[in-house]
Amino acid sequence: LAAVAEELLADHPRRALYCLLIALHDLGKIGEVFRRALSEGVVQDRRHWEVTEAWLHDPQILALLLQHLGGQNQALLPLVAAIAGHHGRPPTAEIPRHLDAMRSRAGTQAHDDALDFVRACLTLWPEARLDGLRQREAKALSWHLAGVTTVADWVGSNAAWFPATPATQTLAEYLDVARRIAPMALHEAGLLPPAPRADPLFDFALRPMQRAARDIALPLGPMLAIIEDETGAGKTEAAFLLLQRMLCAGKGQGAYFALPTMATADAMFRRARNIVGGLFQDAPSLTLAHGRAGLSVDFREVQNTAPGSDAPVCGPWLVESRRRALLADIGVGTIDQALMAVLPTRFATLRNWGLSRKVLIVDEAHELGDPYMAHELAVLLRLHAMQGGSAILLTATLPLGLRARLSQAFAEGAGQGYCCDDDPAYPSL
Repeated sequence: LAAVAEELLADHPRRALYCLLIALHDLGKIGEVFRRALSEGVVQDRRHWEVTEAWLHDPQILALLLQHLGGQNQALLPLVAAIAGHHGRPPTAEIPRHLDAMRSRAGTQAHDDALDFVRACLTLWPEARLDGLRQREAKALSWHLAGVTTVADWVGSNAAWFPATPATQTLAEYLDVARRIAPMALHEAGLLPPAPRADPLFDFALRPMQRAARDIALPLGPMLAIIEDETGAGKTEAAFLLLQRMLCAGKGQGAYFALPTMATADAMFRRARNIVGGLFQDAPSLTLAHGRAGLSVDFREVQNTAPGSDAPVCGPWLVESRRRALLADIGVGTIDQALMAVLPTRFATLRNWGLSRKVLIVDEAHELGDPYMAHELAVLLRLHAMQGGSAILLTATLPLGLRARLSQAFAEGAGQGYCCDDDPAYPSL
């Protein structure tokens, strides 16, 4: 799993720390309780991911980690909870005596084995550090870490890519083997985004909003763009032009198009299928994400596209779950698939991590103006910006109050100052 995470986090500043912690994500499987669950079918009163947290709260193991990593336990423990929660929800044992009980049931030998394994992993990522990380920053990072841990778990646990091998190698030797396999596994899964392409996307004369999207200066860092124009003015093509420039500027590695209904998502998928190939130097992965995606003829055709062609593809790994649809280079689906990243649902952090690597494009944003949906969208934009993501909103007419609310939420998440924009000009970018 750590080898997979190394590929997914190639440019992350805390890559070594993340990979070390991800290597420890199943520490709770060490012990008599888990062995008996496998061999005898004994029901566990606590699942292995909760025992992982218990081991990493053990005074000896915690002291060992802090000694090597530097920093404070207030910064380490949110990250521990993030990797322990790799099965879709946070661990729930918050009372110290519950943690003590889990460690006690695992046995003395299990404690020694867990301690030895932590020592061994520390030698594999000696550059991992906590220095300078504060609790508030660690809590923000925990959303990202929990998501990437889940993705690494799903890929790294796939026996077709990483078959079980006899325990004749050292950990360092096995890690070298896993590192050679990981890029291939991620490529087959459709999780290694191709490089963007800057060639002209359309061969027709651009309309005014499309020219504006092509020419407007892009700010540094995460950005929110709002395209407001009448129906039929070419907002979708303007969004694609802006998206291409944002990808080339490093503001994302792909995109998720969020639509208000399944019918509009199907229509957008049909249009995107013919355009997204021009965004990248190689064929991107393309998915449709909603409850009836399997009924889409266009989506089935994409699934049957032969790998290696110039057309967008969607391999079987991405199709297995709607949650995985948000991991594709280009996803098209309903807005609820994105909003579940900010609701207390299982694998919310997985959705959040998938979106964090992408430009989030919300079409018909004015349809989300009722209080409940508007609040969800504002929180999603705030969290997306907090993870370094950028977004584009498309709308025919967005009320000034809602525009201000969404813009402020994004600015807060990005740590940027917010100046109220009450300019009523129409159309506008």
